[in-house]
Amino acid sequence: MASDLSNKSYPDIWVLVDNRTGGANQALALASRLSPTHQVKNIQYNNFSSLPSFILGSWPINIKKSVLNELKSQNPPDIIISSGRRTAALAIYLKKRFNNKIKVVQIMRPGLNPKLFDLIILPQHDNYNYTLPNIVRIIGALNDVQSSMLHTKSAFRTNYPELPNFIAVIIGGSTKSYKFSAETAEFLSNKILAISAYHSLPVFISFSRRTPQDVKEIFKNKFPEPHMIYDTDGNLPNPYPGIIGEGEYIIITADSISMCSEAASTGKPIYIFYPENFKLKKHRFFVQQLIDIGVARILGQTTAFLEKYDYEPLYEIDKVTGIINKKLVKEKV
Repeated sequence: MASDLSNKSYPDIWVLVDNRTGGANQALALASRLSPTHQVKNIQYNNFSSLPSFILGSWPINIKKSVLNELKSQNPPDIIISSGRRTAALAIYLKKRFNNKIKVVQIMRPGLNPKLFDLIILPQHDNYNYTLPNIVRIIGALNDVQSSMLHTKSAFRTNYPELPNFIAVIIGGSTKSYKFSAETAEFLSNKILAISAYHSLPVFISFSRRTPQDVKEIFKNKFPEPHMIYDTDGNLPNPYPGIIGEGEYIIITADSISMCSEAASTGKPIYIFYPENFKLKKHRFFVQQLIDIGVARILGQTTAFLEKYDYEPLYEIDKVTGIINKKLVKEKV
């Protein structure tokens, strides 16, 4: 039986984390805000991972037997946080197996009947045919980048002690439906060089795990010192929170909704780049949302001057944690 929340400072939370980094990071950010004692359950799949969700919710044959046995042998939590359809199916299975008092918070579309979940956190750029009281719509992806910026600020300045003011440049990469080409990298790098010269500011570039090697080489060749580049293969801790937190402006590519959401949480002027061949509907919808609410602007072909402007930082995790604490977590007696 799930424990009585009224006798504890924090709920017992399991976070189901698999190899889908985007969803896993959202779930971890949410769990960290709800309870410092949350438990991360690393989920590993077997060859049945592509089976439909309605099968996996009844019996999770896609989970490695050792992982499933370990989960079933432990005391049940108060709340399970899942993200994506595969961990959603596992969360519902665990809820049924232990007892239905467990609350399940699902991030993104679950692939199962939404009424099975206590709360579904769904970005507005995702089409979904249900409107229910347990569905909370948010803009972009959940993140707690403001906390990350605060916690890493001292280390960032220690690792880069002579760091001048700079323009933050966040380079994404290719996706299943979009190729970040060398031609695109040539155009974007030349555009950023011109902006850097106009403002007399160096740039601090960070690549993502998806950035193609030829794209990296183009930027590395065009931005020698005093410009700065962090590659994901480097030895220093990833300074990404510090880069977007300390930059005068942020230039970012549109291929990552997570990175754009994090940039939108900083309060810094954001210029988003996507070329004409960038046709990803969800991403374009989200970028247009940011523009419509005054959070971001487009880095166009003629952009040379980056304007400073103010906006209310996008921090949807505050809204979500407030709803969970009110609806799912009992107040202490």
